Amino acid sequence: MSIAFSAIEHAYDGQAVLHGVDLELRPGEIMALLGPSGSGKTTLLRLAAGLEILQKGVIELPGQRVTPEACPAPEARPTCLVFQQHALFPHLTVEDNVAFGLADRGNEASRQRVHELLARAGLAGLENRYPHTLSGGQQQRVALARALAPAPAVMLLDEPFASVDVLLVRQLREEARLLLKETETTTLLVTHDPEDALLLADRIAVIVDGRIVQVGSPRELWEAPAHPFVAEVLGGRQMVDGHWRAGIVETPFGPLAAPANPGVGEGEAVRVAVDPRAITVTSSDAGPCRVTDVRFAGRRRVLRIEAGEAVLHAEVEAVKGAASGTEGLPAPGDRVE
Repeated sequence: MSIAFSAIEHAYDGQAVLHGVDLELRPGEIMALLGPSGSGKTTLLRLAAGLEILQKGVIELPGQRVTPEACPAPEARPTCLVFQQHALFPHLTVEDNVAFGLADRGNEASRQRVHELLARAGLAGLENRYPHTLSGGQQQRVALARALAPAPAVMLLDEPFASVDVLLVRQLREEARLLLKETETTTLLVTHDPEDALLLADRIAVIVDGRIVQVGSPRELWEAPAHPFVAEVLGGRQMVDGHWRAGIVETPFGPLAAPANPGVGEGEAVRVAVDPRAITVTSSDAGPCRVTDVRFAGRRRVLRIEAGEAVLHAEVEAVKGAASGTEGLPAPGDRVE
């Protein structure tokens, strides 16, 4: 075990933001803590780092137990935090920034450690540059190398790619994952971006309204979401309201076959998670819904379909050779089923 949260509760000015959070990371694991704004994910990270005083519960760190009665200062914890804004020292070179957290910055072993990390992070040759001369992506890599320099037992990442140019994000995700796995650093990554979670993490913990609603591998959460937020944000599903009757969910878009569920009674209101790529759209004058818009999405087209006040988006394959992008598909105004 590298880090574990047990029965964590926290409040600001009497307003609860965390409700009995239990979460455990395995040694060397990269875990993403994914959730919407205000869900409590950054608060949990700050509690681990020591930037917030623990109010209730226990945090187990390598060789250290944090409780409300024994709450070590940030510098006394086996953790390192990388902020969203990098927080590099502008008056120090890249080499000196990375060496800052080392106790003996001037000795040969420290210099070798710094140069090794810079090479791993793809920053060799930039040792004497200053932060303002670097790109956003290079600054983020310097911040990560600086955090790794003292070999922390636990790395805490707070939205590390939120301020990076979108064109660099994919490259940085891959570089960060390889570096963290190579150094076998247990990592807790806080993010609201599902791509960060899917492409970086070994496992994902989803937090909604201060409660962990699901934990699992990216594949497990994508294939079997246990909460609407997981289905919509990670799986790209849409929520359709209906009523369950005898193995059928009656929706504004038509009936959907659904297995019996012991917790659902006859005629009870339910929500169905629908994959937009699993929808077949057929023109029909008697169809219960109509197409209101068709949008270009590369090889696919996105059809906006309305049934009363309900809206559904369907992703369908584009027709080869269709110059307009809508040829052979229902057009806005067409009724469909």
